[in-house]
Amino acid sequence: MIRWQHLLNKLTTDDPLLQEKLSLWRAHPHKTPLALIQGFSFISANSATLDYFGTEYDAFVNATPYDFSPRIQSSGRNSVEFAREMILEAVSGINVEFSWLHLNQQGNELPTRVNLYRCYLQQQPVVLVELQALNRRTQVRPAVADGFAHIPKEILSTTLEESAEAVYITDTSNRVLAVNKAMCRICGYSAEQLINKNPEFLEANPTNASEENECQLALKQRGFWQGETLKQRSDGSAFPAWQSSRRIETDGIQYHVNIFSDISTKKLLETQLTTRAMYDTLTGLPNRFHLKQILNNALEKLKEDPLSLGALMFLDLNGFKNINDSFGHSMGDRVLQLVAARLEAGCIEKADIARMGGDEFTLVLQDCSCKEEIQLFAEQILSLFDSPFEIEGQKFFLGTSIGIALFPTHSDQAGQLISLADTAMYCAKKNQPHLVFYDKSMSQAAELKLKLINNLRHAHSLKQFKLAYQAIVDLHTNEPIGAEALLRWQKSPTEHYEAAEFVPLLEETGLIVTIGQWALEQACKQASVWRAQYQPDFKISVNVSPLQLEHVDFVGQVVTALEMVALPAEALILEITESALLRQPELARLTLERIKALGVGIAIDDFGTGLSSLSRLGTLPIDSVKIDAEFALRLNDASGQKLCHAIVQLAQALDIHFVAEGIETQQQKDIITHMGRGFAQGFLFGYPSSVEQFTQAYLAEKCIA
Repeated sequence: MIRWQHLLNKLTTDDPLLQEKLSLWRAHPHKTPLALIQGFSFISANSATLDYFGTEYDAFVNATPYDFSPRIQSSGRNSVEFAREMILEAVSGINVEFSWLHLNQQGNELPTRVNLYRCYLQQQPVVLVELQALNRRTQVRPAVADGFAHIPKEILSTTLEESAEAVYITDTSNRVLAVNKAMCRICGYSAEQLINKNPEFLEANPTNASEENECQLALKQRGFWQGETLKQRSDGSAFPAWQSSRRIETDGIQYHVNIFSDISTKKLLETQLTTRAMYDTLTGLPNRFHLKQILNNALEKLKEDPLSLGALMFLDLNGFKNINDSFGHSMGDRVLQLVAARLEAGCIEKADIARMGGDEFTLVLQDCSCKEEIQLFAEQILSLFDSPFEIEGQKFFLGTSIGIALFPTHSDQAGQLISLADTAMYCAKKNQPHLVFYDKSMSQAAELKLKLINNLRHAHSLKQFKLAYQAIVDLHTNEPIGAEALLRWQKSPTEHYEAAEFVPLLEETGLIVTIGQWALEQACKQASVWRAQYQPDFKISVNVSPLQLEHVDFVGQVVTALEMVALPAEALILEITESALLRQPELARLTLERIKALGVGIAIDDFGTGLSSLSRLGTLPIDSVKIDAEFALRLNDASGQKLCHAIVQLAQALDIHFVAEGIETQQQKDIITHMGRGFAQGFLFGYPSSVEQFTQAYLAEKCIA
């Protein structure tokens, strides 16, 4: 677990007021609810914040502020948009203070006063969050009289006359007795044209002379009425108005006071807002909300023709992220507009198109005769992406993955259809030609994955994670020089998982940052014991996830792990996969250089399986490469031996070590040994084992007296 005190001590700021606050918080780190945000996600928090939300550290880290909020704030603002706006303001250097409605893990409302401050952690900007609970029920509002009883009647008369709202007063016979200036201005009549007249001619939809309208009837029965009505100006044009009418009796005489305002602008705005709520502003296509209405209408129509078949296609663009990363979001938006236009041109007469958000689109087909017809149409959609999208001479090649759910075959509920088509789309991403119809096994796999993720979130607190150790030996002496620490998940005495089965899920959920730090500390602790009791030059090798390498405080975590057990930096080797170097190459290089400066060894894991790191190998601070186990399987044929020999020669040319992984037979060991001086690990030398088994098998005879 990343220590809050450790991160708090590393925060820097050039704001004197914030420096004073930081001093107070460092003295009492868990008194005030505090948290850190990087990007739009929490990266750490103190115990006061976790208690405030009623959550655990693992569930809080990598969540966002709007994960603990209702969809809409009490102000009417969308929580996601509002939170992102406030965070961006804070990152720009503005200290932000605002009221926010949070929800704890139990769904209870938490009215909160939030302060956001920009700080720096390892020279990278982060946002420090301070939370203050607000208890609205204890706020007592003093009763204040409206004061009208003390105002002279002349002032009230003038105020009424100058009011921006139209006011007219009628008697019980519905004759106009008085009007104000706004009434004349809004309706286009003079006071003389209105006085002593029945105001029925102001209504755009007048009732029959023998009937009473809704307002008059309500005034007789209840004494008041309010509602929307359609008025008419002197030029004949109609406009919507909001009217309030009340019956007042004074000196035994009854009057009807009517007040209305022109709400044309408001109605226009409502129409525009409705359009915005129903349509995507970037592409003009129906949005997610509108899609549900389209689906619901299609499902209702289906009830009239039960033999008809419909389909929901869920499309996700392949390769779009590269455009955003390389050319920016502005160019990405223009590409999305071209995609939307091409989809409309290709199928507007056959399907209803919607944009779900990001690079996701949906198509709704109705009145289909069979599944084959839907398959053929989906293939036509795939063909729309055969030609590149061109902007300002730049060509962008995109593909798409399509998941299809049929209705009513798979479901007759709009929300579930979207979910099923989405599930099928994710399966389509993994299979050529990226076109998949939903089937029940997909949901079963998704449910199993969700169950595993939920169990993983609690595995650390339940102490279910373990480390196994596999020996790394010198090929020429057969002596172990160290071990690789391998993460294992012992869910129960009879149920355990290898790293390949759950580490991708840890990375997907962001839990790998916390678990990876725990594994690093445990491995360093064990290596310190082995060096002190058995082998002074023993080295420990630990795998590092790309997400760990990109974490703002990763170098600090390595330093902490070493200092906790006084382990020399040269005793630790961090294994980085080639893929980690490709995600953010410059950031990865800078981080590796800082780690190398500590004296920690760096190894490239699964070397030879990537495609682009060879060109960078000579420029990175690498100590060794670990030849992937796939090459060991091919050592029995000539081509496999040549490939492996080429990697060994490359390592020798760069003056770095090599470690051959997956050595299982004596023949494989002999072949790799003749290629050059290096190291190896695999089942031939021993299986991954517990601390006790490893100690007994490799170190017991070396006990230091």
